[in-house]
Amino acid sequence: MTPSEASTDMKRVWTRVLLIWLALLIPGVFAAGCVYVDFQQTGRDQANVPAAMLAEQVAYQLRQGESPQDALPASTDPTTTITPFAMIFNADRQLVASSGDPVQTYPSGCFDQVDATGANRVTWQPASGLRFATVAVKYQDGYVVGAYSLSESEGALDRFTTVLVIGLIGYTVGCAVLLAIYGWLANRRGTTRRTSPQP
Repeated sequence: MTPSEASTDMKRVWTRVLLIWLALLIPGVFAAGCVYVDFQQTGRDQANVPAAMLAEQVAYQLRQGESPQDALPASTDPTTTITPFAMIFNADRQLVASSGDPVQTYPSGCFDQVDATGANRVTWQPASGLRFATVAVKYQDGYVVGAYSLSESEGALDRFTTVLVIGLIGYTVGCAVLLAIYGWLANRRGTTRRTSPQP
């Protein structure tokens, strides 16, 4: 075999190695992306649970005739704690009472969906660094909004992302190393065949 043919054979081996690596890499990245989206969405949905429970409980107490101040849980500072808090609005969408102190401005446009379907779930960011899962429901005299900090779920997502990226890098590098060994062995076998004396 001529040197030119040997070079062509070597390029063919490494081209095949590269194609196999890409064929393994693409589904790996796709699977990692799917896992990330699922984890992120599940964490976000779970953050709605405390907010929904609080909103429904406060709305229930209001329907039983309790005053807005009595229906609310103990006051908390949403800028420093992750304790859920509730806000009560009248039919004109004006804030009547809140267990969150200092009081944050909730977008009144979110109540349009409540009027249409009876509830609304949105992510609310009243200030930089403050993000809440909120659930708004209706009662006879207005609306109740339950809110729960997203800091814990977003922190968990950050930690999960780090682990996922490390795993993906390990998978990518591991495939590359194994395929590089395969390519080296394939070229070595080809070299041996080319240098072996013909009968």
